[in-house]
Amino acid sequence: MDQKKKIELTRLQGIIAVASFSSGVIIASVCLFFIPPLGEIASSAVSIVSELLVLCGAILGVKASYDVKFRKFEAELNQVIENDNRNTP
Repeated sequence: MDQKKKIELTRLQGIIAVASFSSGVIIASVCLFFIPPLGEIASSAVSIVSELLVLCGAILGVKASYDVKFRKFEAELNQVIENDNRNTP
């Protein structure tokens, strides 16, 4: 996979992480505190769904963060190696 696709994938993971985390928090706050669930949906089911969305957002967010940091570290390493190769006669 080339570098551009990796960056796009990391950006997509970040967007999904933010969306998942936000929707989990919104579902938990609205459905559990403000509006009681209609029908036969138990509040524990809503709670589990919101917790899973928050967990998914957290995992994807951490992965995207480490991907960005790893890519920066890799670029710095490549620059140091390139500078060493230029300075070596």
